[in-house]
Amino acid sequence: MTSDIFSLLGIPVRFRLDRDDLQRRATRMASRLHPDRATDAIAAATCTDELATVHAAVRLLEDDLGRAEALLAIHGGPSPSEDHGLPDGFLESMLEVRMELEEAHQLDDEVGRSRLETWARGEWDARRESVERLFDGVGSDSAHRPGSSDLVAIRRELNRWRYSQRMLEQIDPGLNALDL
Repeated sequence: MTSDIFSLLGIPVRFRLDRDDLQRRATRMASRLHPDRATDAIAAATCTDELATVHAAVRLLEDDLGRAEALLAIHGGPSPSEDHGLPDGFLESMLEVRMELEEAHQLDDEVGRSRLETWARGEWDARRESVERLFDGVGSDSAHRPGSSDLVAIRRELNRWRYSQRMLEQIDPGLNALDL
């Protein structure tokens, strides 16, 4: 489904997304595909399957990190399992932050936890903005196809972004990616 989620909903293949437009398109498709409009059971089952595909595509596109991963895959970029690269010293700094979080949880230190949450949200926002700029730089037409170094740069930012996402999930286990 990854390669056709943008075309399925008729939206441009790019990171920047008009959420209102996405919702309007999804609503129109859901209206057309509603199983109650089908003329028989087979058509209703087909509509149900297609509607589920639309809903899954919308969920993925609404999730900034998921949309970035899908877009990188469309461009032929490396997957998380193909490139684990991170900046020098990044893992060490994340280990220190996680140790601070563990200590804040153990001591029931709400001020410390809140400080770390603010830091992690800032990191999440910075990674999102960086990925958006990188995707803006590669374009979506064949004249501006990203090179392998562009794709690796995006992958590495996505790797960092995932760490801030996990950090936020550890701070607030009930957090939904769409809440960010």
